[in-house]
Amino acid sequence: MSAGWGCQHITKKDGKDDWCKLLNHTCEPGCKGCVLYGVGLFSDENTPSNEAFKKRKKRSDDPLGKKR
Repeated sequence: MSAGWGCQHITKKDGKDDWCKLLNHTCEPGCKGCVLYGVGLFSDENTPSNEAFKKRKKRSDDPLGKKR
């Protein structure tokens, strides 16, 4: 990652520089279980986080469920 944020779960394992200690596999930002899941939209349209973010956004647009 080249942004100003660094994930505390990334480490090196078996020669791989981007190993996720939290999920115990290669880092895939936005995958289910990732701390970034559902937090924002990713440029990769196939990231599961994008769908979760859209559902979350839709729910937060009308938190009372139109019961005003």
